[in-house]
Amino acid sequence: MASRSAPSLDELSADLARRAPPGPLWLAFSGGLDSTVLLHLLARAGLGGRLTVMHVDHGLHPDSAAWAAHCRAVTRGLGLAFVNETVTVDRAAGLEAGARHARYRALAARAGAATLITAHHRDDQAETLLLRLLRGAGVAGLAAIREWGHWRDTPLWRPLLAVPRARLRALAEQGGWPWLEDPSNADRSLDRNYLRGTVLPALVARWPGALATLARAADHQAEAAGLLDERAAEDAAALGAAPDRLPLTALELSGPRRRNLLRWWLLEAGAGAPSQALLAQIEALLAAPADRAARVEWGGWQLRRFAGQLYLLGRDGLAPLAEELAWPPGRAPVAVGAWCLTPGPDAGSPAAPLSGPGAPLVRRPRDAGALRLVPASGGERLLRNGCHQRVSELWRAAGVPPWRRAQWPLVYEGDTLRCVPGVGVDDVWREQVLEAWCLRLVSDRD
Repeated sequence: MASRSAPSLDELSADLARRAPPGPLWLAFSGGLDSTVLLHLLARAGLGGRLTVMHVDHGLHPDSAAWAAHCRAVTRGLGLAFVNETVTVDRAAGLEAGARHARYRALAARAGAATLITAHHRDDQAETLLLRLLRGAGVAGLAAIREWGHWRDTPLWRPLLAVPRARLRALAEQGGWPWLEDPSNADRSLDRNYLRGTVLPALVARWPGALATLARAADHQAEAAGLLDERAAEDAAALGAAPDRLPLTALELSGPRRRNLLRWWLLEAGAGAPSQALLAQIEALLAAPADRAARVEWGGWQLRRFAGQLYLLGRDGLAPLAEELAWPPGRAPVAVGAWCLTPGPDAGSPAAPLSGPGAPLVRRPRDAGALRLVPASGGERLLRNGCHQRVSELWRAAGVPPWRRAQWPLVYEGDTLRCVPGVGVDDVWREQVLEAWCLRLVSDRD
């Protein structure tokens, strides 16, 4: 582009065409000034053939249905695909945070692995930096908004971060593109609106280049955050960390490196950035004596210690198996509480145990009839090597965490226990041709 401060309509469109990632694109379209300009720029850039435009109706204003209709009309007037989604906002964490979470959850659910585009601009960057600075954020937080990112598994692209809002308004007026004004933007009781309407104008009046300077400061922090992420990834690899498990040997790292690793690990797993107070609880859990009941809980997540590992668990996947289930013949997936039995690899010996603590194998004869999937109640024994061995001892020897033992079903043929997930099969089944199945969390398959 010829100028970062005042790019022309043609320059912006050409720049978008050059930088757009391959594959399908989804635009988050509110109907406001910023997303209206971005919508027209994407269309002018020739990206409409792979673009779907999505409006999220939060239902927070009496005119929200009319706003959705406006967005549909504008999008279809450009000959583009349009999707409208109505969401319910959970206000427990505040209206702004609840609306944002509901919006991104709906957008990501629709976009999937496609690239989701949002219309954040340079003024948004300055506001976000100031808000996070006032909340005591660290380097990663002060990086503010990045051009490329993810929301869970959905790639994010924010192509207008270098463009000031004033330039977007000028482009909209030049193109004759009408936009919506949300009355809630005038509510100065909301932190971002207060910054936008009161603080930033005062800063710009005193320091005219304040917005560009703040955006540049965020860029510097993003570089530093990238280096810290690289360091954390190296530490995780050296420790043998997994997405859901971190060895307790992380305690051997210095305090700053350990906390940097914990922040990175939790963010990579989708558990969010931990607060300073939460980090202190996690470090105390790392250093505490072994205790089956010790845990740290926040939001929908838990951290637990077991056998030299720190386990990250989604609370939705911790419910015990409540009832006996039938396992009919065939290879269709079988739902087992929060888990699902799916056809797995046939490699390995018939008695092969775990491929990892989070992916236990279950084996059954290929010609097996109807089987029963039964919750463990205690005292069960499995015939192995001519001896009836306690299932609880077999699980302990196999390193199966205590909370998983209440979730994984025991496989019965009639009234006889034949297979224990994560352990293997009894002597009778060992002599037969077996097929392998994997127990996987339903959330890992979605």
